[in-house]
Amino acid sequence: MTDHVSVWKYRLQHGSAHAGLALLFILAVMLMGPGVVWGDTVQYIRIADQLQGIPSDQAWLHAFTEFCKNPSVPYKGTLENCITKTVAGRGPVIGWVDRNPQYQAIFTPRVGFPLLSIPFMRLLGEREGMWLVAVAGTAIAGLLMARLARMAGLNLVPSLLVQAAFYALPASIPHGVALLAEGPTLASALVMAIGMAHVLRGSRGRGTALLVLGLGLVFFFKYSSAVLLCLSFLLVCVGLLIFKTYRRYSQIRLGIVIATVLIVTSLAVNGLFGFPGLNESLQDTFTDHFRHPPVDDPFSLLIVLEGDFLWRFLMDLPANAAYLLVFVVGVWGYVRAMREKLLPPAGWAGVALSLYGILSVVGHPVYTQAERLGSSLWVGVAIGIGLLARSVTDRVRQRKRSPQHLAGSGSPI
Repeated sequence: MTDHVSVWKYRLQHGSAHAGLALLFILAVMLMGPGVVWGDTVQYIRIADQLQGIPSDQAWLHAFTEFCKNPSVPYKGTLENCITKTVAGRGPVIGWVDRNPQYQAIFTPRVGFPLLSIPFMRLLGEREGMWLVAVAGTAIAGLLMARLARMAGLNLVPSLLVQAAFYALPASIPHGVALLAEGPTLASALVMAIGMAHVLRGSRGRGTALLVLGLGLVFFFKYSSAVLLCLSFLLVCVGLLIFKTYRRYSQIRLGIVIATVLIVTSLAVNGLFGFPGLNESLQDTFTDHFRHPPVDDPFSLLIVLEGDFLWRFLMDLPANAAYLLVFVVGVWGYVRAMREKLLPPAGWAGVALSLYGILSVVGHPVYTQAERLGSSLWVGVAIGIGLLARSVTDRVRQRKRSPQHLAGSGSPI
C-alpha cells in the first residue's frame, strides 16, 4: 500500500511540474495574442462555417473578411476594398485561387481543426476560436514531448528542459500556435511516436494501440501527413539495425512490421476516400494552386526545384546560424548518449518526427513554406538537448565525486 502511494505521489509531483510548464507556455502565448490569418486559415474558416450549415457564399465572405482584417501579407488599401476584391476573385493578396475546386479538395477532408474550433469560434469569433485550439494542441504536444523524453530515459529535470525547448523552438512558436492545423497535427504525431516508443520497449499491445490512435488523429486533422509519418517511423526502425548495439532487439523488427502495415493502411484509406495525393500536391505547386493548366512531368520539375531550394538553403545558412547551432547541440546530445550507451531504442522515436519534417520539405520544396512544413524537425532536436543536458550533468557530478573519493581513500606513506 505504501509503495502504491509513493508511486502516485511521485507521478503527481512530476506531472504537476510538466503541467505547470504547459500553463506558463499558454500564459506567454496569450500575452502575444492571435497571429495573422493565412491563406490556409481561410480554407479552415470556410470549412467550419460549412460544417455548421452556413451557405457557401456566406462562408467564403466570413473567411475573406477575417483575412482582410488580419492579413498575412500587409495590405495598404481599405478593409472594404480588400473584401470586395477578394470575394470577386481579384486579390489583392488572396482570392485568385481559393475557390478552385482542385484547391478546395486538398483542404476539405481536413475537418478536425475547424470542427474542434466551432464552439470556440461561436464564443470568441473565428480568428480567436481557431487560435485557442491551436494553442491547446501545442501545449498538449509539449506534455507529450515530456512523456517521450521520459521514455528516452531522462529524469524530471532534463524532461522539463526538453519540454521547454520544444515550446521555445519554431515547432511551437510561431508554427504550432498559428491559425493552422499544425499544432493539433503535431500532437497527434507525438501520440504515434509514444506508441512506437512503447513498441520499441517491448509493450506491443499498448504501443500498437497508440500508433493506431495517433494515426487516426492525424487523418482527422491533416490526412496528407499520414503516409510520410508512417514512412518516417519505418526508416528510423530500419536505421536502428545499422548499429550493432540495437540489432539484438527483436522489438525493432516488430516496429518495422507495424510501420509497414500502417503505410499500407494509410495508402488504402487515401484511395478509399479519394484523398488528394502526391500528384495533386505537385500540380498544386507547379500550377500556382491550379491557376494554370496541369504540367506534363511534375517529377522532373520537382528535381529542378529541389536544386533551387538546396542552393537557397545553403546561401541562407549564415543568417540562420543560431538555429544551426541549436540543431548541432541536439544532434550532439544523441551522439553523446550513444557513446555512453544510455540511449534505448525508444529514445529514437522522436527522431521519426524530425525525419518527417525533412521529408515534408523534400516533397514540397517551396522555400517560403519550408520553415512551417519542416517544423517537426525540432522534436528530435529538443530531445537531443535533454540528452546532452543529462550527459553534461552526469560528467560534472563524476568530476565532483572523484577528488572526494581520492581524498577519502588516501595512500599510505
